[in-house]
Amino acid sequence: MPARVNELARKLIEQHGTRAVYIAVERLNQSIDERDHPARDFWAQVVHAIHENQPSGSNTRAAGEPSAVLAPKKRPH
Repeated sequence: MPARVNELARKLIEQHGTRAVYIAVERLNQSIDERDHPARDFWAQVVHAIHENQPSGSNTRAAGEPSAVLAPKKRPH
């Protein structure tokens, strides 16, 4: 992966801990909504890098809580 992807993944982990993936997935979803394919590809790589860089077990979530990738987006009505 490009150095920029790994650097951003590490920074998000440092700033947000296990919530880093949620931040990256929100950006990924936004780029999908905007049909911004380069940004979509970039944020997909960041999400992957976060999963790769977090220690195993840090991605655990509360029972019944959806994963970041499958969590429904909150949209204003």
